[in-house]
Amino acid sequence: MKTKIKICGFKTTDEVKNLNPADIDFMGIVLFFPKSRRSVSVEQAKKILAAVPSGIKKTAVTVSPNLEQVQAVEKAGFDYLQVHGTLEDEILEKTSISIIRAVNIKNGVPELEIHPRIKAFLFDAAEPGSGKPFDWNALSRVPRGNRKWVLAGGLNPSNVGDAIHLIHPDMVDVSSSVEKPEGGKDFHKIHAFIEAVRKAD
Repeated sequence: MKTKIKICGFKTTDEVKNLNPADIDFMGIVLFFPKSRRSVSVEQAKKILAAVPSGIKKTAVTVSPNLEQVQAVEKAGFDYLQVHGTLEDEILEKTSISIIRAVNIKNGVPELEIHPRIKAFLFDAAEPGSGKPFDWNALSRVPRGNRKWVLAGGLNPSNVGDAIHLIHPDMVDVSSSVEKPEGGKDFHKIHAFIEAVRKAD
């Protein structure tokens, strides 16, 4: 099975215009979360989205978004909404964008929300964006169901192969470990990550 690849935290058009849809399936942009150094405005996001090559799915990464924010995400042209924190009922009732539901693993795995709009569960560390992995064995007791599984949290070229062999996720998600020390994406690191995933497959 080919493991899909999602790379998050893009901030500029230059970072995305040379992405190859043969290598990367999803990309992500952080919105409405000023605590993150990767967060951008909706206007910035629109410019970045316009530069993304056709064939790569576009994901808005959010934390406890409100209805107005999700409506702005839909209008901007994203394909998916990734939700950390709280997912309000009115978002499920009044919007139509497909949802990737983030689940932060701290002391075991919390009960998973089931809703037709939730297309995938993204399992992440207790601190999203920290670049730290969680205990992957925690997922061994979780029923798979028919939702896609996305594995995130501290993945890098040296450990993603082990993660794929243990969890068999549908997709792996990376951000911190493919960045330059001063911030911004490092294409040498992105290439190394892609190669490690393909080797594991």
